[in-house]
Amino acid sequence: MSGLMRHLYGAAGRLVAGQSKLLYISPTIPIHPSLNCQINPALNLISVMPLHTSPPLELQITPVLERARQSTRIRKRKVYLDNKKKKEERLRKNPPPIPKKVQLMLKSLGFGPDPLEWRPEDNRPFATDDVWSERWFTYNRMSVTEALNCLREHYHPTMLNDPDGIVYAKIELDMTGAKKDRYMEEFSKMIPLYNSFERGVTEKSILVFAKSTEAQKEAMDAGAQRTGGLELIDDIAKGKLEILDFDHFLAHEDIVLELKPLLGILRENFPKKPNGTVGTNMEKLVKTFSNGQIVEVKKPKSTLGYKDDPAYGYCEAMIGRLGMPDSAIESNLETIMSNLKESAPTKRANEFIFKVQLYLDGPLKGKFSVSHDLIHDEKLKSHLAAVQSS
Repeated sequence: MSGLMRHLYGAAGRLVAGQSKLLYISPTIPIHPSLNCQINPALNLISVMPLHTSPPLELQITPVLERARQSTRIRKRKVYLDNKKKKEERLRKNPPPIPKKVQLMLKSLGFGPDPLEWRPEDNRPFATDDVWSERWFTYNRMSVTEALNCLREHYHPTMLNDPDGIVYAKIELDMTGAKKDRYMEEFSKMIPLYNSFERGVTEKSILVFAKSTEAQKEAMDAGAQRTGGLELIDDIAKGKLEILDFDHFLAHEDIVLELKPLLGILRENFPKKPNGTVGTNMEKLVKTFSNGQIVEVKKPKSTLGYKDDPAYGYCEAMIGRLGMPDSAIESNLETIMSNLKESAPTKRANEFIFKVQLYLDGPLKGKFSVSHDLIHDEKLKSHLAAVQSS
C-alpha cells in the first residue's frame, strides 16, 4: 500500500486535504485495481479509502509474570557480571601485548619496558643520618605530631598561608581476601568523627527508636533530636509525627521487631543492620550519622604504564584542621583506621592497612608518612628489632 501511494504522489500529486485524503490525479495515470479508492472523473480527484485495521490485542500481564521477568533479568545480570569479572581476571593474568606505537609513546613519557607497580617493593635501607636522599634510602616514618608540625611549617602565614587548612589522610589498603586469588571489592562506609570540625557539611537530624530509658538518654546526650519507644512508633504509624523533619532513623537491637509497621512509611530510611543503622552503642550510632563522613575505598583503574593490582586499594578522608590539637586529629585518624579494619577479612585484619600519609589539598604536593600501631609496616618492625638487638 505504501509503495502505491508513493507512486501516486510522485506521478502527479499533491495533498488537497489531510482529513478527507483527497489527491489530485492526472487522467493519464493508471490506477492499480487493488488500490481501495474512488475516482471522480469530472474533478480529477481520487479519494483514498482508509484501510480496515483491528484494534490491538490487549495482553493481560499478571504481577506473577512481571516478577518472573524481573527475576530473569536479575539472574542474567548476575551471570553477565560473573562472566565480566572472569574475563577481567583472565586478561589481568595474561595481558595482551601493547602495540608498538603505544610502547613508543610510553617510552617518550619516561616509562620503561616493564609496567610500574602501584605499590613498588621497597628494598632501600633506613637512613642513619638526619639528611639523606630518598633515591638511596627508604621514606621517613614520622609520628602524627611530627607530620602535623611539618605541615604547619609549610602552611605558615609566611609560607603557603593556610594555617587552618583541612588535613587529609591517604590510607593505602591490602584488599587481598581470605581465600587465594580472591580480592575485596570497592566499598564505602560511614565513619564517626568524635572530634568535629568545620568542613562545609551541616549536621543531620536523628531520630532514635529504643525501649530502655538508658539507651534513649544515651542517644539524646550524643545529639539525637528525638527518641522514643513503642509510643513513638504508634505516632509515626498514625501520622502524628512528620518524618520529613529527620534525615536518619536509628534503632536499638531490642526494638527492631516492633518496627515492622513502619516499613512502608520509612521505606529506604527503615533501620537495618546491614546499613549500620541498628546497634547497641547508641552514642557511636548517633555521632556516626549526625556528624560522620562517608569514606570510599577505591581501586585504581587500569592505566597505561601501570600494572594491574587487584590487591591494592586506597581511601582519602578528612581528619581535622591544622589549628586543632594534635590529640584530636590523631583520635579521628585512629577512629577511621579502626572502622576500616572492621571491614577487612578476619584473618587479615592486622595486615589490612599498610601505609598512611598526611597532607593538605594545596600547592604542596608532598605527603608525610606516619607510623602507628594500627599500620602494618613489617619493614619498620624489622628495623626497630634489629636496632634494639644491636
